[in-house]
Amino acid sequence: MKYIRYITILVWKILAKAIGLVWYYVAVPFRGYSRNVVYNYVLQNNIHLPRLFERKPSGVVNDKYLLTNIRDTEEQGYIKYRKINAIEYYLVLFLLWGWVDDDSNYDTHDGTKAENPELWGNAFDLGDARADKPIFDWKRSSLWNIRNTAYNFNYMFEEIAEDSPYNFYIRYKNWHFGYIPYTNSVRKGRMVWFSEDIDKVRTT
Repeated sequence: MKYIRYITILVWKILAKAIGLVWYYVAVPFRGYSRNVVYNYVLQNNIHLPRLFERKPSGVVNDKYLLTNIRDTEEQGYIKYRKINAIEYYLVLFLLWGWVDDDSNYDTHDGTKAENPELWGNAFDLGDARADKPIFDWKRSSLWNIRNTAYNFNYMFEEIAEDSPYNFYIRYKNWHFGYIPYTNSVRKGRMVWFSEDIDKVRTT
């Protein structure tokens, strides 16, 4: 089963790259709503999404999860609490959230703190604070989409927990596939194939 899952993800990456160049424009207007749905469901069901849990979300405080500042953002990151059911989560995950990139620092495209120091930070840093004060530019966002098409699917499916039954790693000389072992301190549990990131895998 773990090999089938791995191959399925690889096939999906190819399809998503082609579909996402167009579907992004359907999903992006709903990015704030989709982030809130996915983040709430992840927190309420302890789903493995390392980029979010790196921000050490608090318990619910005044109807919000508070996010720890790890990027020197001036805005307090938070997620407005809302109970999410599985049907809404999976629909939003596959139709909306997966097609954008929550790790971009300028809402939907790359940017620097100098451009907007108050709201600098990605959606994992800011949560709904990012959605409440969006920054958007169609040209720059389109260019970013070409580079990082459907990138949220990577954060959800390609970063795997150490104790996951799907965790495996096979290496022969400079060819490898599976997930970078947790003995590696750079990209723990990140999916790899062939020679990608071979420099980030320990040889001892």
